[in-house]
Amino acid sequence: MAHPSTHRRNRTATGARRLVLAAALAAMAALPALTRPAQAQTAPEIVPVPAPVAATIDKLSQGHAKILKAFKAPDGLIGVALSAGPSHNAILYATPDGKYIIQGSIIDSDGQDLTQLAAASVLPKPPGAAENFAALDKAKTYLWGQPSAKKELWIVFDPNCIYCHKTYDDLKSFVAKGEVKVHIIQVGFLKPSSLGKAAAILSAKDPAAALATDEDKFDVANEEGGITPDTTDSAAVAEVKANNEWMNGQGIGGTPYLLYKDASGKPHAIAGYDPDTASLVAKIGSAS
Repeated sequence: MAHPSTHRRNRTATGARRLVLAAALAAMAALPALTRPAQAQTAPEIVPVPAPVAATIDKLSQGHAKILKAFKAPDGLIGVALSAGPSHNAILYATPDGKYIIQGSIIDSDGQDLTQLAAASVLPKPPGAAENFAALDKAKTYLWGQPSAKKELWIVFDPNCIYCHKTYDDLKSFVAKGEVKVHIIQVGFLKPSSLGKAAAILSAKDPAAALATDEDKFDVANEEGGITPDTTDSAAVAEVKANNEWMNGQGIGGTPYLLYKDASGKPHAIAGYDPDTASLVAKIGSAS
C-alpha cells in the first residue's frame, strides 16, 4: 500500500500540471522587439489540430480551454491559438505528438517576434472604443457630478487603483464647475480588499459621496483606497462582480479605462492615466 505522503506528492504533481495552462493563458509572453523593424509577413499556414495535441490541452486545462486554430510553427512545432473565455486568449506551441507544451515567444534570427506576428492574424481582436461604448448599457454605473453637465465621461474605476485616484483628483475641479459629468463603472479586482471597497461604495445611499471618501482618504504610499470594505450587501457585491465580468468581456485589461465621444460623436477610449486633463475635457463633445 502506498504511503500517504506518496498520495500527497501525486496530488501535488497533478495540481501543478493543471496549473501550467492556466499560467500560460494568464501570462502570454510579450518580449520586446529586438534589433530590426518588422518586415512584411504572411499569415501562418493553418493546419488541422493534431488529436494528441488537442487531448493534452484538454487534459491540462480540465476542458476549459478552447482551441481556436492551429498553425505551422518553426522546426515542426504546432502553434495553437487558445481561448479560455472572453479576452483570455494566448498562443502556445506543442510537439505534434502532444507530449510537450511550450510557452513563450519564438524570435527568429532577424529579431522578429514570430509569436506576436502570428497573434495578429490568428487571435480574436479585442473590442475597440466603439464596441465598448455600445456595450455601456450592460454595465452598472453611478453618476459623479452635476446631471446638467453637457460633457460626459465614463470611467472603469477600482477603489485601490493609484492611477484611478490620480484621474479622480485631476477631474475634481472640472466636475465641481459642471464642465463634465462622470459615469463611474465600479469594479473591484486589483487587491483582495477591492471587492469589499467597491461594494461599500455601491451600497452607500450616495455612491458618489462614498467614492469621495475613498479618494479623499486614499493612502498613496500603500496604494489603498480609504473606504472601509463591506460585503454585507449581496446586491452590491453582485453588481461589482457583474462589472468585473463586463470589463473582462470587453477586453479591458486594467484601470482606469476612459470612454467618451468627441464633438463629431466618434467614440474614443483611453487605457490608463492621462495627465493632460484639460486637453481631455476639451476633446469631449457636448450633448445637445
